[in-house]
Amino acid sequence: MENITNQVLDLENGKKYFVLRQAVYKGVTYFLGAELTDDEEDFTNEFVFLERVGDGDLMIKKVTDPAIIEVLAKNIKIED
Repeated sequence: MENITNQVLDLENGKKYFVLRQAVYKGVTYFLGAELTDDEEDFTNEFVFLERVGDGDLMIKKVTDPAIIEVLAKNIKIED
């Protein structure tokens, strides 16, 4: 899969996330996203891990498994 870091993911629920980092863990692609304000000019205070689902079109879901979130939080680092 292509790297989509620094791009905006527009989810079906209307939320938009700026992709800060992308990583693969156990064959699954994950993204660290910062939610964008409605005007897409700034970030809100919500940062989430998102998971790519399937092999075809880009489909994304929010990561809710605490064990996966912990692994991702320890290993995906934002560079200064």
